Amino acid sequence: MTQHLFASTVLAAIVSASGISAASAQDGGWSFDGVPGWSNPETGNSIKLRGRIYLDTADIDFETGGATTNYQDGEIRTARLGITGTFNSVDYTAEFDFIDEEITAKDVVLTFDAGEVDIKLGHFKTPNSMEEQTSSRYITFMERGQGTDLFGLDRRVGAMVTRGGDNYSFAAGAFAGRPGDLSQTLELDDSSAFAARVTYTPVDTDAMTVHLGASTRYMDYGDAGTRVRVRPNTHITPRIVSADFRPGSVLGEADSSMFWGLEGAIIAGSFHGHTEFMTMDVDGPAGDPSFDSWFVNLGYFLTGETRSYSASSGKFGRTRPQTTLSEGGYGAVEAAVRYDVSDLDTVAAGELTTWTLGLNWYLEDHFRIMVNYIDGERTIAGAPDTDVTGAQIRVQWDF
Repeated sequence: MTQHLFASTVLAAIVSASGISAASAQDGGWSFDGVPGWSNPETGNSIKLRGRIYLDTADIDFETGGATTNYQDGEIRTARLGITGTFNSVDYTAEFDFIDEEITAKDVVLTFDAGEVDIKLGHFKTPNSMEEQTSSRYITFMERGQGTDLFGLDRRVGAMVTRGGDNYSFAAGAFAGRPGDLSQTLELDDSSAFAARVTYTPVDTDAMTVHLGASTRYMDYGDAGTRVRVRPNTHITPRIVSADFRPGSVLGEADSSMFWGLEGAIIAGSFHGHTEFMTMDVDGPAGDPSFDSWFVNLGYFLTGETRSYSASSGKFGRTRPQTTLSEGGYGAVEAAVRYDVSDLDTVAAGELTTWTLGLNWYLEDHFRIMVNYIDGERTIAGAPDTDVTGAQIRVQWDF
């Protein structure tokens, strides 16, 4: 299944890049602008194909006490296909990932306009972290900040109320568990969560944008407990720091947890910065351990672009080159650096610090190439340090 999806996606990318268009759709009906879509201006009903594919390759070394383990591999990181549109004034999205012969639900959402607020029902992310809320299509590095993985910020089946204005956003919801491979079962795990996020944009001018935000999440793990673990900003390698709080673990079983996160971001011309601090207290194991993670991103567009941002949702958007390759230009080029820390010393699981250098080339509005170099270190009291170094590349196309 993945092979067929990959082939069809590459074909669509070639057609899209060639600039072929069968219809304009200004008067409704069917259109083709890279991907097929249909709309009815009289009723407001519409449907459009959507998807993305990320092709990754990496060469990463783990060095511990003079011994080196090499992870050199490639993968289809994401192969996603779905639809989006409006029917009877209800917005809908249904998107699924097809990786390793599994079918995984991503955003499967109905959004209702309830006047002062919107109501979302379905399978989607809990409202936590600007880094997590920003689509992977628009993040600066190939992987999100370590804390989003460490604390399991993810999609769940739930209901959420949202509201956004010119300089703020608010979201709060209740969530049940998560589905597994949809080709096997539709059953959810027995975890549940309550989460909320608020953002404020005190400055939003042509010269500068300043973002502030905070979020929280209460998680009940049911009978399964949890693991707190993280990779060093690459998906090719195993998780290098891990604490096990599942039933039977020597650390004890996790019953629930409380997550808190703070966010800050700035955009000033071609420069942008983004920082987050996250902490989580776990209830159940002896001493109710607490874990912290934080990161700082800095980026600059060498070709003069400005990073896109939406104050009404409190997240970054798509960067569009001033002049694309198909228009005879060079696209957009972005250089970036991130410092990332995850601390699990309260259960002697160690600390992971990682530097990531990034270079992004946006050839077209929907196509970019990303290069990341990582240099990290895991320290655990009483054990040799582990140094992590290497490079990785992503070819990304979405529609």
